[in-house]
Amino acid sequence: MAQTPTPDPARRYPLPTYDENWQFLSDPSQRTDRWDVVKYMRFGDGMFASFGGEARETYERFGNQDFGLNVPSPNGYLLQRYLLHADIHLGSHLRLWTELNSSFENGRVGGPQPVVDVDKLDLHQGFVELGLIQRARVNVSVRTGRQEIAVGSGRLYALREGPNVPMSFDGVRAIAQTGAWRLDAWAARPVTTTPGIFDDSSHRQFSVWGAYITWTGLEHASVDAYYLGWDLQNASFDKGVANELRHTVGARLWRNGVWAYNFEGMYQFGRFGAGDIRAWRVVAEASRGFAGRWNPRVRIDFDVASGDRNRSSPNLGTFNSFFQSGEYSGRAQLLGPSNSIRLEPTLTLAPRRNVSVSTGWGFYWRESEQDGLYGIPGNLIIPSNGVPGQYEGSRPIVEVAWTLNPHLSVHLNYIFVFNGRFEERSVDATTTESYISPWITYRF
Repeated sequence: MAQTPTPDPARRYPLPTYDENWQFLSDPSQRTDRWDVVKYMRFGDGMFASFGGEARETYERFGNQDFGLNVPSPNGYLLQRYLLHADIHLGSHLRLWTELNSSFENGRVGGPQPVVDVDKLDLHQGFVELGLIQRARVNVSVRTGRQEIAVGSGRLYALREGPNVPMSFDGVRAIAQTGAWRLDAWAARPVTTTPGIFDDSSHRQFSVWGAYITWTGLEHASVDAYYLGWDLQNASFDKGVANELRHTVGARLWRNGVWAYNFEGMYQFGRFGAGDIRAWRVVAEASRGFAGRWNPRVRIDFDVASGDRNRSSPNLGTFNSFFQSGEYSGRAQLLGPSNSIRLEPTLTLAPRRNVSVSTGWGFYWRESEQDGLYGIPGNLIIPSNGVPGQYEGSRPIVEVAWTLNPHLSVHLNYIFVFNGRFEERSVDATTTESYISPWITYRF
């Protein structure tokens, strides 16, 4: 079979989708794709519209899901997600962005999981962007309305791409770029997911804000620095339930290329009920690519996030990973980084230009025996209950991605779980867990 040609670099379908830029299609000679007729529609001087969307069909099947704590679906279940967006530019300073989401689930025993499985029809994004300054070396814009927010490595703010229902925020965001500097600043409320039609709204007991700076002025590396705020009523941890006001300061040094690395450190402080918050996380990631057959790349990840160490104290030491990417423990999103130590080597191969195969083996420990296990959104999965044992288990994982053309891609994810001593003693999880998920995505 012939290999798929390398696509035009300008013809991109990035995530988040509002980063799409189709103005090059103002030149009719560049229109070579069937969807180009709707990707750039001029309707006035300096005014144009662009339309796009996504259809994603996913099958998932767990064996012994969540250590046997959930009702099993032995035949698996289907997830469907449909997105449709409109990007309207009214001159060079004013932009309107709207995106609808429709997500469904079929076949899960016990019905869909709340928040992440079903949202029949709702406004996923809808914001107005005003370009305040547009000069050769300085650009400043402000977005107001419902929008996705993703910054940096995705360890604190990432798109919710793995689950069926994506996530957005209601708020205001400012973006400034000058030379090698970029600043993002925002204040927002997460949007609640309810399964009906146009019934999602801002979370009234949950506010977030932050500022994120990136400098790309170094010859072979880039530097990030940030401050993030979080205010949530009735937050739940192994220690209990209380109002949580948390501040995070962090920095990141990173580089892409044949040799790549990503080092990041975070410190958190604030208040949890009547106690103080003192938590931290450090991450070291390094990879090396090799030329030759199948272009192999080897990578090692080491990630440590603090847990709570004294159940009798009102103070809290559990790290909060905010809106962490699900890549931490694979598409199944079995565990999040709170109170966790992760060591994972990975090998990625490209047997063809449009096919990649990645395999890794992650090893996990509890950072503190006095704290429980948490999921990606920070939910408590297994409380500590005084059960000893730091080793939490290991998870071999295989991921395959096949890009048939710029619009269509096919993926497969498989994870096997070897439970550790803590799970076996806590929930009698002597039965291993597995997960398999093929999915297909079409974007235009």
